[in-house]
Amino acid sequence: MAVTANKEVMEQLAAFPEVAKVLPNEVRQLQPMPQSTKASTQPKADEKNETNAIEWNVERIGAPAVWDMGIDGSGTVVANIDTGVQWNHPGLVEQYRGYDPANPDAPSHEMNWFDATAGQETPYDDQGHGTHTMGTMVGAEPDGSNQVGVAPGAKWIAVKAFTAAGGTDVDLLEAGEWIIAPTDADGNLHPEMAPDVVNNSWGGGPGLDEWYRPMVQNWRAADIFPEFSAGNTTIFNPGGPGSVATPANYPESFATGATDINDNLASFSLEGPSPYDEIKPDVSAPGVNIRSTVPGSAYEGGWNGTSMAGPHVSAVVALLRQVDSSLTVDEIE
Repeated sequence: MAVTANKEVMEQLAAFPEVAKVLPNEVRQLQPMPQSTKASTQPKADEKNETNAIEWNVERIGAPAVWDMGIDGSGTVVANIDTGVQWNHPGLVEQYRGYDPANPDAPSHEMNWFDATAGQETPYDDQGHGTHTMGTMVGAEPDGSNQVGVAPGAKWIAVKAFTAAGGTDVDLLEAGEWIIAPTDADGNLHPEMAPDVVNNSWGGGPGLDEWYRPMVQNWRAADIFPEFSAGNTTIFNPGGPGSVATPANYPESFATGATDINDNLASFSLEGPSPYDEIKPDVSAPGVNIRSTVPGSAYEGGWNGTSMAGPHVSAVVALLRQVDSSLTVDEIE
């Protein structure tokens, strides 16, 4: 429950035996690093055939070999909690679960999109981050060009919980509830419309902070794979042992660190162990100089961060779920 009140009322609420805890509504941050180079590309029609190259990061994790086996994520659904997504980006539009090939300009956003920040009914991305992470999961154009995504056969849905200022705990909790059971126009819950995996390229500080842990536990109970970026160094968190961010450091979260083109750990990637004495991150994936979809129907390279690494893992979950839809989160881990 989100409550707005003064200090006196909060103290009275906290005294009720039914109230487990009262926490401030903090602001969490996304996990990208400054871009190494801003190379935005908007392929012209006659250049389309020259952009068929598969991105190095997609190649590196072995995705094309799996595509050759007929596994591309078909029949699965990925989601992100991020800054939103440009739904009609040429590399993402046909993968959007709300897209209707018979009526391409009139998609159904109901139960496929939720804006916790401003309540907009049509998907949008005013920051770029969410479109970029989604592209790494499913991005590819219908003609086979711009192969930026790991599971181009998967469908996507999205929640916007982040603005330029970050994401508040209230918005992130509302986002997490929607992931478990997307709501229709009348507010009815539809758990059958939940995704197979939710990508979380965001986090807080290091150490014990269990504000989001029940949400992650509930995702697992609902058979939704909870991927979280391990986090990046900041002036407040210089990295090193034990620096891995929350919620990535929860035992129930699957945490992803970042590597570069030489398979070395990125200098900004936070390290374990977790406060629960577990090895974290659980795995690392490419997160340096990543090219993907960005708003404006463009593509941009040079993006760095554990934010960029996480979607590789989320997309691999989609590939695994296509192979065997009965796989549990534990088995996928």
